[in-house]
Amino acid sequence: MLVIGILAFAIGGAVISNVSPDSEDWSGTLKWEGTTPTTYTGEFDWTHIYNVWVEEGSSVQVEVIGGDDENRFFSCEELEDCWVFDEDGAIPGFEYIGEVSFMDSGTWQVEFSGDNNVDVMIRDDDSFGGFLGIFGGGGVCCFGILFLLIGGILAATMKDKPKVEMSPIVPVGTEDVVVVHDSPPQSDGEWWEESDIGKKS
Repeated sequence: MLVIGILAFAIGGAVISNVSPDSEDWSGTLKWEGTTPTTYTGEFDWTHIYNVWVEEGSSVQVEVIGGDDENRFFSCEELEDCWVFDEDGAIPGFEYIGEVSFMDSGTWQVEFSGDNNVDVMIRDDDSFGGFLGIFGGGGVCCFGILFLLIGGILAATMKDKPKVEMSPIVPVGTEDVVVVHDSPPQSDGEWWEESDIGKKS
């Protein structure tokens, strides 16, 4: 468990630190781009965040076809994070307007409407999966260390206890047992003396 936790922690950290804030990929790698009105059909994963970008000054509505409260578009006003990419990850000529988020991984359709001939983008941000790896790996590491400590304590405790030797027994009835020895008792006399005694008797 400790080894698995360390690996998960390292992989999660690598995912997060893979992109520099000076790069536009800080807001996610480009998944798809098109021109309104348009509909994009693609695979979406619940561990990823899909940021939506549109041309500056345009008015674009975004809707997930067949979505619900957990699979839909969240505007940046609703999330209160319209400023998040003003500096780090800013893309010249575009503005971030929110994200499409999915609790159910699979194939989904995202529809863009509003102003015509507006360039739009969906950018895939997998840093959430990296954070899951870090927190999950850290938790598994803690459990691994705990089990190692418990195992060490039990090993030290069992080492100090004397060993108990058990004699083999053969059950005869519901209550009685017969102790079976490893070797039969030795007679004080010689074998021929025992034979003569048997004959005399």
